[in-house]
Formats: sequence, structure tokens, C-alpha cells
Amino acid sequence: MHFLTNTRLGFRVKPLRKRKEPHAIQFLTEKMSFWVAIFSLFAFVTGNMVGQHGWQVFWKSVLGEFDDSLIVYEGTVTPLAQVPNYTKWIGNSYDHTWQQVPEPARMALPAYDEDNRHPVYSVNHMGSYKYDDERAEGSHNGIDIRVPEGTPVRAIANGIVTRISNDPAGFGKYIVIRHPHMPDPANPKVTTVLHSTYAHLSSVLVSEGMTIRKGEDIGASGKTGFASGPHLHFQIDRDEAPWHPYWPFTTFEMREAKMNFTQAINAGLHRERGALYSVNPMLLVQANYSPVLVASERTTGQVERAERTRLSVKERRALRIKQREARLIAMGQHVAASSAPSVASSPIASPIVEQPVIVQRETVAATDAVTTGPQGVAQIEFRHDGEFSRGWEKVRVRLLDANGQIITSPLLRSDIYLRTAYGKAEFRPEILSVLDFEDGEVVIDVLPRSRGTVVIQAQPTGEMSAPMKYVDQ
Repeated sequence: MHFLTNTRLGFRVKPLRKRKEPHAIQFLTEKMSFWVAIFSLFAFVTGNMVGQHGWQVFWKSVLGEFDDSLIVYEGTVTPLAQVPNYTKWIGNSYDHTWQQVPEPARMALPAYDEDNRHPVYSVNHMGSYKYDDERAEGSHNGIDIRVPEGTPVRAIANGIVTRISNDPAGFGKYIVIRHPHMPDPANPKVTTVLHSTYAHLSSVLVSEGMTIRKGEDIGASGKTGFASGPHLHFQIDRDEAPWHPYWPFTTFEMREAKMNFTQAINAGLHRERGALYSVNPMLLVQANYSPVLVASERTTGQVERAERTRLSVKERRALRIKQREARLIAMGQHVAASSAPSVASSPIASPIVEQPVIVQRETVAATDAVTTGPQGVAQIEFRHDGEFSRGWEKVRVRLLDANGQIITSPLLRSDIYLRTAYGKAEFRPEILSVLDFEDGEVVIDVLPRSRGTVVIQAQPTGEMSAPMKYVDQ
């Protein structure tokens, strides 16, 4: 059999359209539905994480850490708002729950005293399980509070939940909260990071990455883990501790010492570690330290550059002339007052005093940024409703004297530069001069640039406003 090709028969095969190799752009165009599906999936996952849990959890999943830069310290509260009054309650914490404690038999958590411990505190900080000797030293890293199962547990301060876990042989169900910008118990004038732990819980009401406000319920007490009865194990660790929640000894060290868990605590195994990496939690929350003043980091050169960018040459010259004239008048009046035979009270601005609407509560000396004179400024006060949503917010700024009265004709040696101590925000105007104040007040516009907490700070005095919390509307 012979086969004849098309060429031998006089025919030639030629396609009607010349075939081209597919280009990369052509391939992507044809596969557009695939990329749309990929983008939609990514947008869904990202939006779901951010919408339900916030940016902290999202960035933790990306970077492996929590962002606590926007958390503001606003004082402390006890981990339990109420406990049973065992002198009035006929029940007991072993057989009954918190719901079975009648309202008249409830009371506020009693004050903790190491020398005269209330019966509600079953184990001391760095104490032992020797119930016949309440002052016996041990390595119990925290305080046990005897309460029935289901007692509401609350966060002692603003913070972010960094860990939720269940340790059946130890802490049981527990929550760890990171508290930044806390006054250091060793030196309350400086800040540090502390970690609070709430253990042996029966239920947990929060999730990792959540930002928690002081006094917010986070769970309920129980008897999970190594617990002889229902109670709350409450401890506070320093940030330098190797892990959180911290414990002074490991299982290996306990077995190496040929002790069980109770024996190791009673013997005070590595008690020095607990004293180094933890603090007495009840003494800390009862101290309720005032917020620490955040010192200004702006230099004189930065302030001068900001002033030059705000005003024109003619405006700066006119402002300098007015300020110079005002200072000369104030100095003349001050000299005349100081040379008088007797003066009832000095017109010099006194130190900054405490105001409830200002986050900074410590008494500090007046700085050179405030002019001394008949109406020297002692305080800069911010007034707002405590919340913001999307859009510009109105904030009232007041200049007050040492008695908390509004100064109708203030005298300032330098302008007031508005910044944020926490969060991000835009200000209109950003710099306030003495000319901006009318009868000692001025209303500014603030546009927060984040959905976290925002705290306004006045430079160079360093005074801060009360926190502004984001509210979704």
C-alpha cells in the first residue's frame, strides 16, 4: 500500500489564521476569574480578621506580635468587684455558685494586708499552703482569693489580651493581659510593662488580641487545673520574666528536688526568682498610682522650625512685637508688685495642680514655657466628650490659673504645639498662640487617624487630655 502526501498531489496545507504563542498578559487576561477569586478570598479573610478582632490580631498574625502603643494607663481596680460576705452568707464556696449568693450577702473585695490578712485571701503572695501558719514564706507566685465558681473576674487596668490557654495540671483556664505604660511599683515615677494573670477560671469572655478596658469583665472564677476548690489565682509579672504566666520553678526542677508541687511551694523552691520577676498584685492595684507625666521629646530647634512654617515673615514680625510688648508690661507689673511693702499673694504662676479631665495627675513645677505675671498660665485643659467616630471632632482648649480659673488675658512665652501622646490625629490649627485664645478659650478641630485611643498632648508643657475612644457609628 502506498500513501501519497498532500505535497505530492500538488496541495499545501496552510492554516487560515497564523497560530501565535500565548503571551503572559493574554494568559492573565484569560485567567482573570482566577485572580478575582484569589483577591476576593484575601479581602474576605483580612476584612473578617480586622472587623471582628481589630488590627492587633491581624498584625499579630502577620508580624507575630501585638501592638499596644495606643493603650493608655488610667489607673487600676481590683480583679473582683464583689465577693461573698462569709459572715452573712450561710452557704459555702465549695457547694454553691456566685449566682446562689444573695445580694445582701455580697460585699466589695476587702483590702489586702500582709500583716492582717482577710479570710477571703487563702494564700499570700510568695506564701505557702501551710494554713496553720499564714505568714509562712513559700514560692506561691501570686494571691489566691477564695470565691465560689462563677464570680465575675475583671481586668485590673487597660491592656491587651496576649494569651488564653488551658493548663489542666496547673493554672487551668487562664488569661494573660499585657499592661503597657504602667507606673513601676519600684519607682512609680517611671513606666514599665506588667502582665496580669487570672487563673483557674470556669469561663473566658475574651479572645487573644482584644483591647480591654479597666474594670471590664473578662471571665468567671472556677476550679479548673490544680485547685483544691474554687478560687481565683491572681498574679502580676514583670515584662522581664522569661515567660507569662511566670512560675518560680519548673517541673524538672521540682522533680530534681524530689518534691511534689505542694512541697516545692511550701519549701520556697526558687523563691528568689518569684521576688525578682513578679510583684505583689493586690498591693499594686490598691496603690492605684497616678499616670506618669510623659516628658516632651521636642527640642527648641524643632519648635522654632514649626513656628517658621506656620507664619509668614510679616506675621511673625507682628506677633513678636505683640509678645514683646506683653512681656514688657508683665515684667513692669511684676517688678512693681514685688517692690510693694506687702503683698497678699504672689502673681507668679504656681505649679500645675490636679484636674480630673487631664490624664497627667502628678504635681510638677511650672516650666519656662509659661509666662510669669499677673495672669500666668498654670494649666492647659482639654474638654471633649471622650469619644470620636469618623470625621472632625471639636475640642475646647482652656488656659487656667493655679486656682483652676479661666485666664481672660493669658501671657505665653511660647506657642502651644498640639501633638498626640497616644494614637494619631490631625489638628486645625496645630499651633496655638496667645492671639488664638478669646477670653482664655479656643475651639480646635481634631481628626483622629486611627481607630484606637487618642490622647492629645500640649507641647512644650507636656500636659495631656483625657483619652478619646473610637466609637463605630
